[in-house]
Amino acid sequence: MSITIDNTGSLSRSCLHRQHGVSLLEVMVAVLVLAIGVLGAASLQLNALRFNASAAHSTQASFIAYDILDRMRANADLLDFYATSVDGGCDPSMGTGSSILEQDLIDFAQAVTCQLPQGSASITVAGSRATVSVSWSEDRIVADAEDTQFVVSSIVRSDP
Repeated sequence: MSITIDNTGSLSRSCLHRQHGVSLLEVMVAVLVLAIGVLGAASLQLNALRFNASAAHSTQASFIAYDILDRMRANADLLDFYATSVDGGCDPSMGTGSSILEQDLIDFAQAVTCQLPQGSASITVAGSRATVSVSWSEDRIVADAEDTQFVVSSIVRSDP
């Protein structure tokens, strides 16, 4: 290929003719690279939201479990009566209990079922040790996910 420059200092028409469409191709490649970058950023943001929601559920389950353990310590004389299981939908109209024990169990049931997706829980008491198990579903975050579970066991009272 020969390039000739005429008297005016411009390239000949044959050379310019071969350049048609090259800048359009460069723009298309740049747009493709930009689109891939935007898709990557969107995917990163979506994963961050998923992990954030999962962490919020774990934190809430931990708070609920430790809250009932603290309530059990405060009412240790009735420790054996705290053994229960909670399963089912949220019922914010559970009312109030006539005793501290009943109110603690109502608050626990409301927290598990209303603050966690498909939440369920159980409390087992063996002597002075109580075990609280809270489970919930992460189906809204990860498709076909198994239930996530938080279990904590603690000595609630010191037997003489």
